[in-house]
Amino acid sequence: MNLKDYKQVVLPNGLTVVTAPMPAVRSVSIGLYLRVGSRYEAAMFSGISHFLEHMLFKGCEGWPSALDIANEVEGRGGYLNASTGYEYTSMWVKIGARHWQRSLSLLASMVQWPIFDVDEFEREQTVILDEINMYRDVPEDYVSQLSSEAMWGDHPLGREIAGETETVAALTMADLAAHHAAAYRPNRAVLTVAGAIDAEAVYRAAAEAFVGWTADGPIPAFAPAPILEARPRWRLQVRDSEQSHLQLAVPGLPRLHPDRVALAVLNALAGDGMSSWLWQRLREQLGLAYNIGSYTSLHADCGVLGVYGGCDATRLFETLDETMAVWQELQAQAVAEEKLQLFKEYIKGRLELSSEDSSAVASWWGRQIIADMPLQSLDQVLANVDAVTPGDVQRLAQELWQPQRLTLAYVGPLADEAALTDWLRVP
Repeated sequence: MNLKDYKQVVLPNGLTVVTAPMPAVRSVSIGLYLRVGSRYEAAMFSGISHFLEHMLFKGCEGWPSALDIANEVEGRGGYLNASTGYEYTSMWVKIGARHWQRSLSLLASMVQWPIFDVDEFEREQTVILDEINMYRDVPEDYVSQLSSEAMWGDHPLGREIAGETETVAALTMADLAAHHAAAYRPNRAVLTVAGAIDAEAVYRAAAEAFVGWTADGPIPAFAPAPILEARPRWRLQVRDSEQSHLQLAVPGLPRLHPDRVALAVLNALAGDGMSSWLWQRLREQLGLAYNIGSYTSLHADCGVLGVYGGCDATRLFETLDETMAVWQELQAQAVAEEKLQLFKEYIKGRLELSSEDSSAVASWWGRQIIADMPLQSLDQVLANVDAVTPGDVQRLAQELWQPQRLTLAYVGPLADEAALTDWLRVP
């Protein structure tokens, strides 16, 4: 993931093509990133981007069925998948180097010429409704959605990416076709190819495969994130289960914030892994939780810093208190440099290990470019991690983890809802 190994060209139709040759590997990974996701959706069309992503796998020109698409990649030992987020949709293939041209042609056809078959549409609509219900049945998944709803309300950031059952059930084939025509544009897309490739061969193949992809009409945009008042927020769902599932969160940082690397270090120290303070205190020392950790989400104009966990219902308030105690300790004094270095090495080591995988290299460049981030090599990012100081981490903990800005989401048994909301209101 070095800048000298990276090359970028823009095709006449506006599609950005990035190559990163890796002579030592025998695989090729192809990623296609598009600026379309659930933040672009009106409330009545909630879930349409996710639905469209599913339909791309149901058949396209040259590969008229889902089985044809699967056989093209899986039949050669490769991997094909996609995901929809708030701001981006991504598709990727990892395949043996002998087959990358066919895989590139397949991705190009899926994006440009999907077959919107009525029978497939109706079947997939049922599948997605089942998917939504499945996530709601899984407490550790549903508590995350409740946290988003509590923090962002009816803004698209507060909605389920897959949509609501009512909105997905109301979508039509015409809706999907119109969304595809409006949102899937070459000038809002990035194609990245990494692995055992010749860069010039990739550019020629991409120019041929995507030559018919054009950009017309107004450019889609999303509404800015709401400005959140400094007050507690919560969503609770009481259900008969063996365990309590909780999520605490505060507003975090946007994707390009100067403190984004320091936030990654703070997150590693607080709860990313078995060496983290949350894990060591709540899991290893006190035995309060089987699973406990922290996370960050960075969007274009906002972000989230949070903690998730599961515990015995009888120890819920002890778990909450000890979680807050960890953050208070992070705020009270700067961690010693030698201790902080352990977490810097954790981050750096994970990045270095991923640099040997062609799919991670393709993603490294694709995600930076699609987000309009200043391009950084692996070595530059490692240096930025090293530059984070104990004072940076302490300052961020103080600035972000403020009790009056907490959001609480909870799924599980609860005898006294008022006791839980009272806990949240008390700093």
